[in-house]
Amino acid sequence: MIPQPTIDGILPPYMGSEPGNTPALMSPYEVGPLDVVQRFGSTDQRKVILKNWIDHRAALRDLGFVSGFQWLDGSFVEEKDPNDLDLVTFLHRPASIDVTTLGQLWFGNPTIFNRSDVKQTYNLDAFFLDLDDDPEDLVSLSRYWLQLFSHQRDTFLWKGMLQVRLEDTGEDAQAIALLTPQEDAIPAGGQA
Repeated sequence: MIPQPTIDGILPPYMGSEPGNTPALMSPYEVGPLDVVQRFGSTDQRKVILKNWIDHRAALRDLGFVSGFQWLDGSFVEEKDPNDLDLVTFLHRPASIDVTTLGQLWFGNPTIFNRSDVKQTYNLDAFFLDLDDDPEDLVSLSRYWLQLFSHQRDTFLWKGMLQVRLEDTGEDAQAIALLTPQEDAIPAGGQA
């Protein structure tokens, strides 16, 4: 469940009177793609960004990245008019890909992995972490992104974020269906 925004228009960093009591009450809140679309697909611009996000998730899967999760944050999950969606994607490498092959795949697909290309193509400010990398490096990088994403850039106000599994292909399809305008069906013979 995505919590209601605070009086400041942001996701709360935790809910309840005992922070840390249960993971479900702490940021990042684990939700599905359908939850994200239903909650944040309120304007045409937001719908475009959400469709692009789901398309980018499909492109990652097409390259073999089928396991992991994403942290969603930025003005998109606030009560603002966003230009993009900020996200960090934590990926498990496909079994057939070692570090060298990963680099080749990474640089060979700039519209999927290069920050500026992804932003231009998908309206995503995207960053990636390899879950199969050195554990100490992963902890250090996760610490960086968690601290950066858990505070507003201008006010330093503590805030929450969302976590969405990459494996949620069924929900991605349902979310796309919600985002895709349904044309009025014209019966056979061309008359409504």
